Amino acid sequence: MCGACGRITVADPALGPVRTMRQHLIVAATINAVCTGIPGAPKVTALKDGWMMTGPSGASMQCQTLEELWSAVLGCFTDAPVLDRLRSRRQAYAADPANAGLPARAAGMLPDGVWPDPAAPNNSQGDVHD
Repeated sequence: MCGACGRITVADPALGPVRTMRQHLIVAATINAVCTGIPGAPKVTALKDGWMMTGPSGASMQCQTLEELWSAVLGCFTDAPVLDRLRSRRQAYAADPANAGLPARAAGMLPDGVWPDPAAPNNSQGDVHD
């Protein structure tokens, strides 16, 4: 809980014990950069206590952790070729030395085996796909 405002804060293993607006802006910019040009890509906006992900249909979802955010983003894509394209773009972004630090961690947050099954029903709740 925040001592100043009394709000409950959610721990995020990727961002560490103290989360800042700067970190949220970097994560939002990273995910937007990875998804740019992919059909059906959502838009991620930084909030002071997480992110707002707006899908292609206009539906919004507030996410409090990076894992929750990636799960919501991945839920926007159902085509296997599009998911493969997103996977390769995410890996390339994370591997680029120009994106070292938080951008690389944000892009590479989910292990390669954690991708939604395109044959499964679309999960708009943002649950983690195993």
